[in-house]
Amino acid sequence: MPRYFEIIITGRQLTALVVGVALAIAVAFALGVGVRMLQPEPHDVATVAPVPTPVWQPTPPAIPAAVPTPEGIAAPAPTAAPPPVATERPKAMPTGAAAAKAEPRWVQVAALGKRGQAEGVRNRVVALGYTPRQVLVQSVAGGKFRVRVGPFPDVESAGRVAARLRAEGFGGAFVVNE
Repeated sequence: MPRYFEIIITGRQLTALVVGVALAIAVAFALGVGVRMLQPEPHDVATVAPVPTPVWQPTPPAIPAAVPTPEGIAAPAPTAAPPPVATERPKAMPTGAAAAKAEPRWVQVAALGKRGQAEGVRNRVVALGYTPRQVLVQSVAGGKFRVRVGPFPDVESAGRVAARLRAEGFGGAFVVNE
């Protein structure tokens, strides 16, 4: 059974309380002013000479002095820079008939039985930074709704997105072709 307490304050008690709080504020203010008066005044800024700050300047490169060589001894020949190393060319995106064969990759986040649930998952994925255009809710046979992100040009980029989505709490995210 809860207990209730009642506080009754008369007019005189309320007046005394207000006066007491006002008096406490006045004393605190007076102490603050008094402490400020006890502190030494800072030096006038105009009378203090400014401290010069060092300025960094680059030093010119040292030029080696010419070393005289005795006659008959040849000076060493300067060595040539190593030839550039050949690197692998990046793979070009397929064009024409090859592009028609290459299927876009998608990351399937979830397959749900209700459209409202699928839209909720879509909104959570969009909140992670994907654009609404990238996140689709597709209706499939059997009354299911798939939430997919994409399309991606290759398996590697789709795999990175699937890994990120799994790390963000969508444990069933996987890469699909379609």
